[in-house]
Amino acid sequence: MKTLLGTAALALVLAHAGPSLAAPSDGEVAAFRQAKVSLTQAIAQAEKQGKAVGVDFDTKESVGLYQIDIVSGETVTRWDVDASNGKIASADKQTLATWVQKMGAGIEPGELTASATSLAQAIGIAENKAGGKAIEADVEHSDNRLTYEIEVLNGTTTRTVRVDGASGQVLADKS
Repeated sequence: MKTLLGTAALALVLAHAGPSLAAPSDGEVAAFRQAKVSLTQAIAQAEKQGKAVGVDFDTKESVGLYQIDIVSGETVTRWDVDASNGKIASADKQTLATWVQKMGAGIEPGELTASATSLAQAIGIAENKAGGKAIEADVEHSDNRLTYEIEVLNGTTTRTVRVDGASGQVLADKS
């Protein structure tokens, strides 16, 4: 297991040269631990608008926010959900094609909405497997299939759990 020292090492790397998420600062980890709304609750709030395909945790002006990417039709909206109360704080839109291109992970747009396992379900599977709370999750295309990479925080350590988008099975569990 990775131990958190100084700046929390909670980076999630996407396969196939996809972008990597920046490691959260100590302030972000502290805000996450104080969150009254869980990641799955935030996703449920945002999914009233479509299907969740990725989530990051960040802070803006000392407020913890889940940044949730939601697909609806040909649009991806990044919803900022306040971690203290579950309310949507802001939203930014882009085309699905632009979002997929930025991901750079070989994902086909149709895969995002056709997967049998939702992001929220994959997070629940990963949290059960790792025994903690998910702090970040992303979608990727790996081994010719859609998978979810979920970073789970448990005390002072993190684990990365990869879940198959079709079956919901845990494909990898890295400490």
